[in-house]
Amino acid sequence: MISRQPHFFAMGLLIGRLTKDWRWWLIGFLSILAGFGLVWCLVLRRTLEDITPFFRLLASQSGLGPRDIEAVVFDGPGKMLRTLIGGDRISLENAMDVLSIALVHPLAVGLVGLWALGRGTALLGELDRGTLELLLSQPVSRRLVNLSHLLFDLAIWPLLGLALSGGLALGAWWIHPIREKPMAADLVQKMEAAQPWWMRLGLLQTGKKTQGRSFEERMRLVPADFLKAAPAVAALGIALSGFTYAVAAFGRSRIQALGLLSAVLFLMYLANLLAQLYDPLGWVRPFTVFYYYRPQELVLGRADLIGIPEWGMARAVVPASLVLVVSGLAGYWVGSRHMEKRDLPVPL
Repeated sequence: MISRQPHFFAMGLLIGRLTKDWRWWLIGFLSILAGFGLVWCLVLRRTLEDITPFFRLLASQSGLGPRDIEAVVFDGPGKMLRTLIGGDRISLENAMDVLSIALVHPLAVGLVGLWALGRGTALLGELDRGTLELLLSQPVSRRLVNLSHLLFDLAIWPLLGLALSGGLALGAWWIHPIREKPMAADLVQKMEAAQPWWMRLGLLQTGKKTQGRSFEERMRLVPADFLKAAPAVAALGIALSGFTYAVAAFGRSRIQALGLLSAVLFLMYLANLLAQLYDPLGWVRPFTVFYYYRPQELVLGRADLIGIPEWGMARAVVPASLVLVVSGLAGYWVGSRHMEKRDLPVPL
């Protein structure tokens, strides 16, 4: 037990050193992620209160349901937008579904990827500057240095996930309850006047079927449910950090590693997106990290389980977040093993 005390002391110093180096960046990213979630809710409040009643009236005037309107809007080129917001699992007539889009928004995913790139290549940056060689000249092993980076990331990613989901929860609490605003009387009269008399007669006979759920039911918000997405965001971050850490361990220059990894992550995101639009490319999606990122399922009260039907394994369901965490830890292990064995060249 006595022989292990210096290691615990050294680990504390290494983690404290990382905290000091990254504290301002961390505060900035926490503020940006929380602010994005809050602003997203405030902006969409007008959409939910003003524009949603318009589409509901438009649907009722034509005898269609909200799903029919969505099918028309997201047909053809609109499939790309549909894929970006979460696919067919998301219904735009529900406020919880609409607000959860922020979790898969390209800006939010990009911020998570940006932090992962910075942290994954941090050790390579120390090698560039020569500070890693200076650190290892002290009675500190390479394994201890790698472990300190892993523990630091495992502690930080839940905070980042909580910042994004907490911003959404705060925004949902701020705008709740959402009340329907009446449409302009002249606009309603124009829409009613343009409707043929036989269609108005048909709506009178089937009016109860076209009303569907009330506005209050569809706009009901449960702010605390957005906090359930924090583990999924943290799991995505761990997976991305582990992947970048493993690749950067084989590099020599941080700039080159950042360029390569940025391109790889962008292509991975794009492949997961385009493969949903073109079925023959569906087999590519399970190779991407973003395929297993499903925060909206947790927010909407669904199981965080995923199969791989693209590979004929639809019944072999596993927790999606668990896949991300395991893949991230595997990346850290590969990167740490290589960093322990590789030669440390002279800093450029």
